[in-house]
Amino acid sequence: GWSTKVYSIIGELVIANANQKNPRIVILADRDKVEMEDDIRAKFPSTGKTKVICRNGDPLDLDDLAVVAPHWARSIIILAPETDQPDIHVIKSVLALTNNPNRRPEPYHIVAEIRDEHNLEAGELVGGKEAIYVRGDELIARVTAQTCRQSGLSVVYTELLDFDGAEIYIKAEPALAGKPYRQVIDAYVESAVIGIIRADGETLVNPPMDTRFEAGDSVIAISED
Repeated sequence: GWSTKVYSIIGELVIANANQKNPRIVILADRDKVEMEDDIRAKFPSTGKTKVICRNGDPLDLDDLAVVAPHWARSIIILAPETDQPDIHVIKSVLALTNNPNRRPEPYHIVAEIRDEHNLEAGELVGGKEAIYVRGDELIARVTAQTCRQSGLSVVYTELLDFDGAEIYIKAEPALAGKPYRQVIDAYVESAVIGIIRADGETLVNPPMDTRFEAGDSVIAISED
C-alpha cells in the first residue's frame, strides 16, 4: 500500500539495513511505478545499501501479489490507505496473504495499520498469530500527550524507537536459564537489560530481582545496532 507514512518507514529501514547484506524494500501499490520512484527519489537521493523496488498493482489481487514475492519476505507492512473505511482494505490484504493458496508453510511476520479499534477483532481473526496490528493515530496521540507532560521524553522515545543509535532488541539466551534476573542484568556489559519475554509470550518489564530466567525465555535489552 501507499500513504504519507511510507517515507518515514523507508527512512527507518534504510538505517536499519546498514549492516545487512543486499537489503531490499519492495512496494506494491495502486499507483504508477514511475511516480512512486520519483517521489521516493525526491525524498531520498540516496538509500545507501538498500534498494527500493516499486511495482504497480492491487494488494488484494493474488496475481499482483505474486509479482512482489511476499512468500520470500522477511516481514510485510500493510499501510491503511487514505480513503473511506481503510480498515476493510487492510484486513482484506492480510487475508490475501494468510489464505493465499500458494503461501509458504512458515508463518509470515505481518505488521498492519488499523484505524478503528472496533475492527481489531476481525483483523485478529484473519491474521491469527501472523499479524500484529498498530493503531497509529491513537499511538501518536498518546505519545504526544506524554511528551507534553514530561520535558525531554520525546528525546527518549526517539532514541529507543528509531533505528539510529540504541534500540530495543529481543534475543534468546539459553545460557542464562535458571539464573535470577539480577544475574541476567549483570551478564551484559554494553547493553541494558529491561525485561524478559517468557516462552509463552508473556512480557515482564523490570520484574523483581529474584525472578528466574527459564529455558526458552528471551532477554529484552537496549543496545547499539
